[in-house]
Amino acid sequence: MPVPANNSGPSMRGKAPARRAAPHGASVRPSASASTAASAAPPASPGVLASVAALASVAALAAALAPCGPASAQAPALSQPGSAPGQVSYTDDLGRAVTLSGPPERTVSLAPGATEILCSLGAGDAVAAVTLDDYYFECIASKPRVGPHDAPDWALVTALSPDLVIVEPGELKAAEAALAGSGAAVAAYRGASDLAGARERIRALGALFGKGDEAEAALAENQAYLDVIKAKAAKIPDGSRKRMMRLRAAFGEGLGSGGPGTVDRSLVEAAGGIPWPEGAEGTLAEVAVEDFVKFDPEYVYACEEDRAAAEAARALAPWSGASAFRDGGRIHYFPCALTDRISAHAGYFAAWLSADAYSDWYGDPASLALPQEILGETPVALEGIPYVKGARIVEYRLFDFIHRTLLIEFSSPQTVITTGDGAAHGVTAVGNSYSPPMVWNINHKGGWEWAEGELFKLLGLDRSKTSLVFTGADMRNLSVKTEKHEDLTVTALVTAGAETNALRTSKDPGAFYEPGTINVIVLSSRKLTPGGAAGAVIVATEAKTAALWDMDVRSSESPLENPATGTGTDDVLVPAAGDGKPVDYTGGHGKVGELIARAVYAGVTEALLKQNGKVPRRSAWERLGERGIEIPALGEAFSEIGRYRDLASWMKAAMTHPAAKSLLESAFSLSDAQVMGQLEDTALFEAMALQAASDVAGKPVGEIRSLVDDQKIPPVLKTALNALATGILVKNGL
Repeated sequence: MPVPANNSGPSMRGKAPARRAAPHGASVRPSASASTAASAAPPASPGVLASVAALASVAALAAALAPCGPASAQAPALSQPGSAPGQVSYTDDLGRAVTLSGPPERTVSLAPGATEILCSLGAGDAVAAVTLDDYYFECIASKPRVGPHDAPDWALVTALSPDLVIVEPGELKAAEAALAGSGAAVAAYRGASDLAGARERIRALGALFGKGDEAEAALAENQAYLDVIKAKAAKIPDGSRKRMMRLRAAFGEGLGSGGPGTVDRSLVEAAGGIPWPEGAEGTLAEVAVEDFVKFDPEYVYACEEDRAAAEAARALAPWSGASAFRDGGRIHYFPCALTDRISAHAGYFAAWLSADAYSDWYGDPASLALPQEILGETPVALEGIPYVKGARIVEYRLFDFIHRTLLIEFSSPQTVITTGDGAAHGVTAVGNSYSPPMVWNINHKGGWEWAEGELFKLLGLDRSKTSLVFTGADMRNLSVKTEKHEDLTVTALVTAGAETNALRTSKDPGAFYEPGTINVIVLSSRKLTPGGAAGAVIVATEAKTAALWDMDVRSSESPLENPATGTGTDDVLVPAAGDGKPVDYTGGHGKVGELIARAVYAGVTEALLKQNGKVPRRSAWERLGERGIEIPALGEAFSEIGRYRDLASWMKAAMTHPAAKSLLESAFSLSDAQVMGQLEDTALFEAMALQAASDVAGKPVGEIRSLVDDQKIPPVLKTALNALATGILVKNGL
């Protein structure tokens, strides 16, 4: 049965930009691997704007590059001055006029699609709180969470004294009732189902928050991506366009997909694909096996959270016979905030989706739409390192997409130690090079030697005198941290994305992943011997691991049991250079080692914030998701209750309850200790869990029910989940 499409795409669900998108290197990533992509994208850079200008000059493509379709009838209007001086007026997605005395200063955003736009516009300072479904974005990483987007805790919302609350339409009545008399304005945000609708919403929110210029820059960046993929798609040989399909685990045990006028359809069309023809206008419909076989998709993608259901279907005939799955074909997974909504990073994701679907074509020189050229550079200030002549981030277009490389030039040739190349002599420049997800397949198929050669040729670098490390983390998210002691200076330059290939060494198996990568370049003002440089690699690695453990970054391979020690593709680069008396010992007992560790630790922490929107104090709900725990899929025991979907919703809403937060935060640490063999007696924790169940229920609970039957979940964590579920059921008379 078709259901109305949820065009707001409420959550990232299983992690992102850079980008995540960030919602855009994954290491969303989106950024990086998929997660990098998920981090939030900053305003358009000069290089992106240059891409727009270059394509605009191609007259033959003018029709193809025109805006996609008419605006939604209920799209928000641009904010206009109100009747009183300083007032702003906004027409929301339900056609309601919302008037404020000036641009909002304390906004509670309960619509993740709107939150993404506000972050992309640099309006994070005006956001007072968001939902449990919002993460990946640096601008809201430390903001309070007031509950799920569809069931917020209104007491928490009102306590923040907001001047504006943005809600999805289904929560409008509850918001107006809860905020009556508070003076807060309420605006409904439905979210866009197409690219034209997204443009209108970005402009409208930009005008409302006094970020009109930033909105135009964000739109230009999105349009640059869309223009490139349209130009490339226009060159695809006849008969080579692919039948593309999004699968959703949205119909119990069945799979669904969107019809015309939905996010799914709009993204496939923007990516240059042939969309699934079934479904009513504006609805998500269950995919019948016979329709799937008839359509015979050549490329299938899904949200990370839908992986289990999608893979189960793919393994069964006749699903398994689809063209997309022959010859080792697979379902392609992306961060859910990118697949589930069209917002500020729609162009980024459409380009990534298109490049992934047409990877062979994108690697063909005949597909190129734009010249390969350097677009600009940004200086990087490095002080107190005498052998550094200068540092800059170079932005350039390669294979039609924007790359960025950090280059550090030396005043004289140096010896450099790297974990990738070992010792290199006569080096005059080092750096860290970012490639966007749109070109990952091109690089892999051509081989890294070829890809590096193209980069070196474009940048005019001598390969024999240059040492680079490579990443999918955007260089706009570079962290530069300096530590000093008397005349000694140490600087760490770090990029980090740890969303899709973080691992626990000694526990996880070796396997190839898209590069998430934590790259560290360490510069010391004191001359390091080759042994000192090698020692610096060790202490930098230890500091990186300490940062990951302190932030509870989980292994992507075994998240329930293990914190990550790295991403598996990490690199450290240290010049054996400098002035003064040589330093041979750089271990943790020495002052040089101490400064290296402090700088690297701070750099990794900041880089993960910039790239993945990650901070140590994240919501318990987010940390459950990072462990791969999805409440609705915990076990069939929930379904025996008869209202397991209600229970899942109730449990999510309970994540703002102090007792629930305290119990889960304790369980996360104690569970790791138990897995590592450090915890044997859990009687005290079980008593704590029973008390938490009573607190959540609002009445005494006699015993904790055994509701979670997933045997993979460690015992302490399972006890906590059972306690919360028990408390919620008792509270609701079940």
